[in-house]
Amino acid sequence: MREVLCRNISHSYDGVRQAVSGLSLQVKAGEVLALIGPNGAGKSTTLRVLATLQRPDTGEVLWDGVDAWPMRHALRQRIGFLGDGTGLYPQMSASGYLRFFAECYGQDAKTAGQRVDELLQTFDLATKADDRISDLSKGMRQRLAIARTLVQSPDLLLLDEPADGLDPLARRRLRDILRKVADEGVAVVVSSHILRELDDFCDTVALIQRGELQVFGPVSEVIERFEVARRVHEIQLTAGLQKALEILRAHEGLIESVTGLSREEAVDPATTERGTIRVRIHGEASRAAKVLRELVAAELEVVAFAPVRTELEDVYQSIGRDEVA
Repeated sequence: MREVLCRNISHSYDGVRQAVSGLSLQVKAGEVLALIGPNGAGKSTTLRVLATLQRPDTGEVLWDGVDAWPMRHALRQRIGFLGDGTGLYPQMSASGYLRFFAECYGQDAKTAGQRVDELLQTFDLATKADDRISDLSKGMRQRLAIARTLVQSPDLLLLDEPADGLDPLARRRLRDILRKVADEGVAVVVSSHILRELDDFCDTVALIQRGELQVFGPVSEVIERFEVARRVHEIQLTAGLQKALEILRAHEGLIESVTGLSREEAVDPATTERGTIRVRIHGEASRAAKVLRELVAAELEVVAFAPVRTELEDVYQSIGRDEVA
């Protein structure tokens, strides 16, 4: 499989409101597509259509130019899909659950055993192999559900909010796993309304709002198209506020806001140099690092220097009419 194409997809569940309307996008082998948008935008419907679980009212899904619907049963052997629910069986053990699905995909006992052991190691579940699913934590159950989507080594991997219930460490681990899967030639589609989960990880982005595709293309091109060149940072200082503003302006920083002190603090002249600056710094991350070095070299008391939004969040800020996290 080289690519999967959604062409002019429209679908309504009630005949009144379009869940998706005239949507066209493609995902290529070896790339990660971020499907982003607020809750209710049509992301889950798009994934179900791609998974051949939902036939659109109009339009079609093409696998290398061939209509997927007539051969949907065969194609499902090549699709890993995580939908709204995890689809776990509480009374099964973690290893038994994965082995059950491996056998459903026609793997013999030896192949299934090897694949199950590999996935349990990959998702840090090896020590829980014999535990009942009902006894696993929410994060472990989520990791097990994602592992199940990879049992048959799919050509197309579709994940709907996969990081739900995962702690920060597990989320970073998941990003590494999915990047590795894509690098092995799998087409990966990850849906999320939390943009920070997807930044610096995906190759292509598709932004959906109210069922319609608003933006589609390689992440780097989308960022360039919307001129996301000035990244917003928030800087907190306990001393040197005015000097910091001078340094930032020398770097062509666009000052968005300066938050001063409370009325009680401002009475004391010694505290008037404390505050928070929100600024847009032009260029790559190295430019922000240079600004921080200058602030510290000037002996200003910087207690925090952090980006406010990721690049995808900045893109959404340029377009968005609905809310995303």
